[in-house]
Amino acid sequence: MKNIQTLIYTIALVGLLSCNKDELVIQQGECMPFSISDTYEYPIVPGTDEWADLKSLTEKVQACQIPNKKLKFISTEGLLETLLTYPLILDYGAFNMKQDGFERIKSENNGFAELYGRTDFVNAITERYKLMSLNCDKNYYPPFISGIETPIQISFQTIEFFMLQDELLNKTNSNQRIQILEIVLEKLQAKKEYGISQYENLVSYAILGKIMIQENYSPFVEINDENELVSGLERIPIGFNSEMLDLIEDNAKELKASS
Repeated sequence: MKNIQTLIYTIALVGLLSCNKDELVIQQGECMPFSISDTYEYPIVPGTDEWADLKSLTEKVQACQIPNKKLKFISTEGLLETLLTYPLILDYGAFNMKQDGFERIKSENNGFAELYGRTDFVNAITERYKLMSLNCDKNYYPPFISGIETPIQISFQTIEFFMLQDELLNKTNSNQRIQILEIVLEKLQAKKEYGISQYENLVSYAILGKIMIQENYSPFVEINDENELVSGLERIPIGFNSEMLDLIEDNAKELKASS
């Protein structure tokens, strides 16, 4: 039996309108779901009669809006977890260009603008991503598909979509970008060893490419200018040249080694 080690952080949050402090408890152990005490619980979710009664996408979107009062005080960690469990989060997978799908999701739920506006979001998602383990297999990390086992690669892909967005990467400094690059490289290697395909790792490659462009890493900038790698990849198309993906990974490793 695997040893389960539970990591508990206690973070004091200062209310915006008062000096009172609320205690936020985050629990995470290997192969245990994240538990964040102020995560918003959607009142209507798939699998319920109430959800079945919703006849249109618009009705479902409206049912999943986060109350403004909650948005005002929810921790960044809790908000991230809330959006990872957003009932419509996996709709991006229905698009040929998955980034287009993710942009639709960002625009329809009021939590995303709040999340990407938080100054501590970079640290929150980096730490969250770092703690995810491939040892946990199915249904340990959101998003959860009602009645279906969620493959671990979907969990990684979804949180990586959160990291890929310009609203996040454009606010990072060089040290933060290199940290993200190192963690994505580490997870990419682990996923490849696990047997996850290049196609299922396209978001990882897109993050690496965008970071190298932002870092103005000249060896990759020259390759990108010749092949238009990042512009061709960042929409997350159905297929992509395997050799080009190897180029992205190799250059990212070189940037990491030189940093």
